[in-house]
Amino acid sequence: MLPDAVTAPDLLHAQACLIDALAMSLQMRDAYTRHHCDRVGQLAQRLALHCDLDQEAGTRVALAARFHDIGKIGIPDDVLLSPRRHTEQERAIMREHPVRGEHIFLTTGRSDAAAVARLIRAHHEAFDGSGYPDGLHGEHIPLGARIVTLADAYDAMTSDRPYRAAMAHGTALRILDDQAGGLIDPYVLQRFHRLLAQEPALA
Repeated sequence: MLPDAVTAPDLLHAQACLIDALAMSLQMRDAYTRHHCDRVGQLAQRLALHCDLDQEAGTRVALAARFHDIGKIGIPDDVLLSPRRHTEQERAIMREHPVRGEHIFLTTGRSDAAAVARLIRAHHEAFDGSGYPDGLHGEHIPLGARIVTLADAYDAMTSDRPYRAAMAHGTALRILDDQAGGLIDPYVLQRFHRLLAQEPALA
């Protein structure tokens, strides 16, 4: 926690340094995850605006998206960096990362730390309640987390992974459409289609 006596400019600088340190930690742990998170952050911020969130809420969504996978810092190498699909046991270990990420971001001491950490914790919840770690469903999942979920899924599908090549944009969109009401919030998906129609360069 940062001391109360720190002046406003120094506090802003210290908070920016904390964010940079988190990003560098992720980069050093796994470069793919760092770049994936950066892309998800940019996409989620644009999508948040199309979901009519104000600038402050959009900034929280962008931060949560940028660090949604920060909890993977604590995942063992043989699981995190595996060049094949995970076993059931490995998937269970990977599913710890949203809670780990929540705890890590809470330690930043930012005024918005709790709000951002809540989104990080919930980014693997599913609209139909089948997600984790808390099995939330529908609007019980924060809207910001539902935005991060879609942006995360889209970028994961359209980028190269150790075990498969990137999917085509159209294929990824069809999968997202199939997941409307399942993993994906239909409202957020509708706004995502609108965003892509207005800004096709994002695809």
